[in-house]
Amino acid sequence: MRTYRLLAAGMTLTTLLLAAPARPETRGVADPVPAATARAVVQKTIELVEADGLYPRSQDEYVAAKARLLRALDSAGQQVDRPALFRHLTAMLQTLDADGHTMIFPPVVERQFRQDFSAARTAAHTSSFALLRTAHGQVLHWTPPQSYGELKTEGPLFVQRFVRDYDAVPGAARGCALVVDLRGQHGGNAWPVLMTMHPLLSQANRAVFVKRDGARERLFDQKQLPSMQVYFGGDARNPLLRFSGQPLAVVVGGKTSSAGEMLLVALLGEGERVRTFGHRSQGSTTANKSHVLPDGSMLLLTTSRYALGDTAPIRGSILPQVPARADETAADTVRRAAEWAAQSSPMCRG
Repeated sequence: MRTYRLLAAGMTLTTLLLAAPARPETRGVADPVPAATARAVVQKTIELVEADGLYPRSQDEYVAAKARLLRALDSAGQQVDRPALFRHLTAMLQTLDADGHTMIFPPVVERQFRQDFSAARTAAHTSSFALLRTAHGQVLHWTPPQSYGELKTEGPLFVQRFVRDYDAVPGAARGCALVVDLRGQHGGNAWPVLMTMHPLLSQANRAVFVKRDGARERLFDQKQLPSMQVYFGGDARNPLLRFSGQPLAVVVGGKTSSAGEMLLVALLGEGERVRTFGHRSQGSTTANKSHVLPDGSMLLLTTSRYALGDTAPIRGSILPQVPARADETAADTVRRAAEWAAQSSPMCRG
């Protein structure tokens, strides 16, 4: 079975990094890293970037930033200041044509984010499913929870919650149309959501990855997604099966980002039966792979862009097909999406 690591992670980690308190000024090295470890981090980062990362906007710009990084490393003593090292690493990474989505995080930030995410997930009690009444019938509203981390850990937890949340909604099976709400998808790991929403994705789906050399590959293997769900503790009775091939409404918010945008592209790959509502997405429309570096830091390396079929790769925000009105609340947007889904669904007319 192919192993899927963390893909399309971004805004949540970025926010945490920017919010971290500044270190007080101290003499000497504030956050020391042994020179040998710092060199291993730099060498591994350069190796990964040059083997698999998106190409630089300018090769000269990349070479100059890399040279500054190596000079700074050579001029350091036996202990290297981690913040200073990371500033040089980030300057090099920012030369990549990755829309700023390639990032490196020190161990303390990575650990804190995992702890905060785990605590938030444990405290969550609200079902991700709800029923909405419309003029044309009841609509199932699904807000996939955000997922973060390795699939081997997140997969079973996500499948358990998916089933539990659906069973917690009385009459959920009466929903004759579906709204998928991606407003809470701010980054992380898209694969737990993809494997549970597999009934909504067909073999004819046009969503693809575009590698740095222009090669294209399918965003997902539609035949493999159901087996992934079963592997992580689910069964063949997915409550979304009845919506296969049906009109589908998708709600997008301004903070829908990274992994959330990957999910959005996957659904847009279904073509005309999907209609999007709300606001333009955040704009981190590139796919990342995660790599643990020798000092425990995390490198999120952008390796591809998204596209639909043979169209140009997507860059920046994705606009909704039905934009939210200036005076429209989030609830209003969801209501409009639900009304369209119910009016368009043959199951509601039946």
